[in-house]
Amino acid sequence: MPAVQETVERVKRIDVDQYRYGFETLIDSEKAPKGLSEEIVKFISQKKNEPAWMLQWRL
Repeated sequence: MPAVQETVERVKRIDVDQYRYGFETLIDSEKAPKGLSEEIVKFISQKKNEPAWMLQWRL
């Protein structure tokens, strides 16, 4: 049982919020609101740079 307790204590000491090598990647992102409406379809179509005929077909 002492080995288990020692393992538990070691795990508690690990700081999982701080990655010690400092690597991170910043990625720009945009999120559409939940649901599916004409406004959201237009938003997605614009982000994908779809041609106008495709947007009309989707609507």
